[in-house]
Amino acid sequence: MPTSARLIWLTRLFLLLWALQGLWVLWELGPDVLDSGRRLLWGPRGAAVRLEDPFYLWILELSREIPPSGAYLFLDRYERGKEIEARYHLFPRRHVLGAPNLPPSYLFYLLRHHQAGFLVAHTAPEPLSPEVARAVATPAFSACPPSGRGLLFRVDLGRLQGDFYD
Repeated sequence: MPTSARLIWLTRLFLLLWALQGLWVLWELGPDVLDSGRRLLWGPRGAAVRLEDPFYLWILELSREIPPSGAYLFLDRYERGKEIEARYHLFPRRHVLGAPNLPPSYLFYLLRHHQAGFLVAHTAPEPLSPEVARAVATPAFSACPPSGRGLLFRVDLGRLQGDFYD
């Protein structure tokens, strides 16, 4: 068999195997192929992935509660990356970051200094620290309805007295 005939035969074999692989992928992903094709042609491409994320759904609830001209203090550990995602999705609102175990005096100072009318606590893996739990039990804080990945409190800045001395 000449080398050109072998090359043509190998090319055809390669193309046949590639087509069989494509058919196998279509068979495995059969239920999702039509939906994915429809999304590629006419639908939003990135929204479907975000709408499956519980953290994103919680951020959507927060965006309905916090007005665009408002400010919020976000309690979270920076290394998780959730604070950056929340800041991105809540953009027009002013953002302040705090550690999840702030002493109450510093928490009050941050809220008053930045005029943050909301306290957002991303408490997915663990509950509020005892210090913050005691602080939000004061009359200056009232819990808002969004639930899920964390907590949202409305802050009455007029009730926060004193300054940071700790």
